[in-house]
Amino acid sequence: MAQQNADLATTYRELYHAKFWNDVQAGRKTPFLIPLHLLGVWVLPTLYLAIPHKNRPWLYQARWLVLAVCVALNFNMILHVSSHNFGTAYGAGLVGAWGVVWNFTLLVWTKPQWEAKRVDIRRKRKQGNVNNGHSASPSSISHNGYATKTATQEHISQSNGALKSNRSIRDSLEEEPDFTNATGVELNGNGKHNGHQPNSLKERSAHSNAARLRTDLAEILEESREILFEEVPSLRHNENSAQLAVELEKLAAEQKFEYYWQEYPADASFWTRLDWAFDIVSTFRMTGWNWAIPCLPPYEPPPKLGEYQLPLSSVGPNRTKQGYTRSLSRKDLFIQRFFYIIVPNYILVDFCAVYMTADPYFVLGPEHTLPLPPHLASLPPILLAAQRTTLSFAGTLSALHLIFNGGALALAFLPPLPQILGFRAHPWHLPSATGSFAEVLDRGLAGFWGAWWHQTFRFGFAAPTQYLVREGYVKAGTTAARAAAAVFAFLTSGFLHASGSYGTVPDHSKWYLPPLFFLLAGSGTTLQSWLARAVFRAYIARLPRWVRRLGNFVFVSVWMCLTSWLLVDDFGRCGLWLFEPVPVSIVRALGLGPSQDRRVWRLESNILPRWYWGKHWWNTGISI
Repeated sequence: MAQQNADLATTYRELYHAKFWNDVQAGRKTPFLIPLHLLGVWVLPTLYLAIPHKNRPWLYQARWLVLAVCVALNFNMILHVSSHNFGTAYGAGLVGAWGVVWNFTLLVWTKPQWEAKRVDIRRKRKQGNVNNGHSASPSSISHNGYATKTATQEHISQSNGALKSNRSIRDSLEEEPDFTNATGVELNGNGKHNGHQPNSLKERSAHSNAARLRTDLAEILEESREILFEEVPSLRHNENSAQLAVELEKLAAEQKFEYYWQEYPADASFWTRLDWAFDIVSTFRMTGWNWAIPCLPPYEPPPKLGEYQLPLSSVGPNRTKQGYTRSLSRKDLFIQRFFYIIVPNYILVDFCAVYMTADPYFVLGPEHTLPLPPHLASLPPILLAAQRTTLSFAGTLSALHLIFNGGALALAFLPPLPQILGFRAHPWHLPSATGSFAEVLDRGLAGFWGAWWHQTFRFGFAAPTQYLVREGYVKAGTTAARAAAAVFAFLTSGFLHASGSYGTVPDHSKWYLPPLFFLLAGSGTTLQSWLARAVFRAYIARLPRWVRRLGNFVFVSVWMCLTSWLLVDDFGRCGLWLFEPVPVSIVRALGLGPSQDRRVWRLESNILPRWYWGKHWWNTGISI
């Protein structure tokens, strides 16, 4: 029987492949093509944002035309594009739906050229040069890329505040980054400090600044001084503020590059503007931008003390209360992501794939009439349903971990991506994909969806509500604002997954059911929060923490078991689990699992990318 079901999975893979290419020949479907089907998601919005329109009202109004074209292209993708690869077939519809959401986010709900700025790196400018569009006088202290007030006391306050705030909420400091690998150039050179007397006006100004810096250092709080020493341990041997000031001057002179806020570079070259625009269009979580979603570690240039800029590790915390972490070195990124995330999830998703393809439910969906294999036929219905739900959840989560973390390692290590992206490929820009499961235990469904589960689309989900608040339609922090945020988030998520279901190869998917799952997820989140705050608050407050956590876990588990069939049943109907998630099956190689399909190498030629010749030049490209 296990052999029969293994053959069932292989048989339906072949049937669905044949059906897809028949649909293509008949004109009912189009393969997912690169670059054609990236036009409405990346290409057009990037090109539009690369053209300055802050001072051109007519060009800003033209965004509606760009939006209309992009939405039309993306809806065409949802309705007509699929793939010979079962994972890509689902992803094609999801990408099309996200293209609609993301274009509304960048062209309607926000104003990137007015409001957005990113942390970038540049060759350090000499004192007195224009800094990000502002003139910096010799006595001013640059903080986060902007010239600050010239008053010395203001400088002291900022230095203390920046250092203290960055350290007070940080659990630990991360390893210093490898700047050479991050940017292709070495940030800290071997500049030498000569000791001649200041004769020129420029030298007298520098000497005056050094004296002022010594005065400032004498007034820095002891806690801030300790933070400075933690960031730059070599400064600990300095006995007084004068020596410390001299050392900081030397370090500042050796710094060849600096981090700063880069607003929209309207006066820069087209390629600079294109780089800025492509970055914001491609960065869904807004890492490295002032719009970074709140569950991530903060993004801003490191603070400066005089002309010396602290390292990236001073921008903290590097682990948030929601459990999102970021590495500051490629070594740490590789170890954490590959050994602690990718390897175990590779094994887990392989295990799930072996067991799933032995169950007709995961091949055809719940409507199948085929007999179950012996290891499933003996299970009571409730245990069988629980096992299927658990496998679906584990398979989905492990596959997402492989995609997100494998993508992060590719950006950081796979040539030519690090060389092209430069600072954008630094581990600082690649925080973890998911938060801490403790958020689920402490907050229930709200923690599940709002913190622990991946927040890839959170900025796009929240943008409509932020627009309503900014325009005065709703007031921030009110019940109306919270309700709007929940409705937009779960409706949009339902739209994404309905589109993914619609684009798959089988004809019997029920694309209208996944949105119901997300509507119920939002309802459950609201219900649990209301019960905890308005009905049982006094009682819950008296319970031990472990009891409260157990209650949250039980509520989340029961709610997901009762509602998840709306989503996971449709995964089976879509043929999503027929996708081969790993190239080499370790579980099959070890002879484990009920399946008799023991082929260790899983990537056959009929699921790999291929060149597709369309009827026209524009629908010719790489079929994914």
